[in-house]
Amino acid sequence: MTTRRLYVVVAAAFVSLTGAGAVRWRAAVPPVGHETTSIDVTTASLADSLDVVLSESEDLIVSNDPFRLANVPASVRFDPDAETRGAGPVTAVAPPVRPTMTLKAIVGGPPWQAIVDGIPGQPQGTLVRAGSAFDKLVAQSVTRDSVVMRGPDTTWVLSFRRRQ
Repeated sequence: MTTRRLYVVVAAAFVSLTGAGAVRWRAAVPPVGHETTSIDVTTASLADSLDVVLSESEDLIVSNDPFRLANVPASVRFDPDAETRGAGPVTAVAPPVRPTMTLKAIVGGPPWQAIVDGIPGQPQGTLVRAGSAFDKLVAQSVTRDSVVMRGPDTTWVLSFRRRQ
């Protein structure tokens, strides 16, 4: 089979399949007819039918409740205030305070060491080397002009304040 014949066969197959798809697409959705109907319902009959529907729905929900093995309503009414009374008073917990660390000096040559103020639980002027751990803070790197401190959710880059 030559290349030209192959192209002709593929093109014919494409056209015929596209046509068949279009025909099936149009036949898949039935046409929608617009019919007008008038409903004459009084308010009393509407309320009665609504009560019946709600009652049947309640019975269905209670009988098929997946969260209750006995499929019966609870014997004690739910009270959200009672949930917190037994546990004691609810207190709001303040978010943890972010430390304010200050780079005071860089000491030595490679490997560099730094003097940092404000590390929680450490005295002022703490000597920091790369890899030093202070509770949840770790000194990731110390260079000649900065210190990178990594916490559980934040990374600080401490550098000297530039005077203007």
